[in-house]
Amino acid sequence: MKTLTRQEEQILLAIYHLREKAYLVNIREKIREMTGKTLDVGTINKPLKRLQLRGYLETEMGDPTPVRGGKSIKYYSLTDIAYGALTEVKSMHDRMWLNVFLPFKCI
Repeated sequence: MKTLTRQEEQILLAIYHLREKAYLVNIREKIREMTGKTLDVGTINKPLKRLQLRGYLETEMGDPTPVRGGKSIKYYSLTDIAYGALTEVKSMHDRMWLNVFLPFKCI
């Protein structure tokens, strides 16, 4: 399985937490909420497309709404491949951090 970048991992985890409400703007907000970093829409959109092409994401178009000028919202959901990749990443992080005790340092 191809290794996920940190950004891809954050996007997949945001989608995981949002469940059926995972669309571009909500994904961006969830990442900001969880990391404190505000990313540009394009910075999230490009990896979303890449993750979809690699089979990590499925999409579904919502109903058009007048608020969006008749445009539909694209909703994202995780595939089994994404769940497997996230499980692998978490396991790797757990192994790498095992028995790591960072010293307390006063600045």
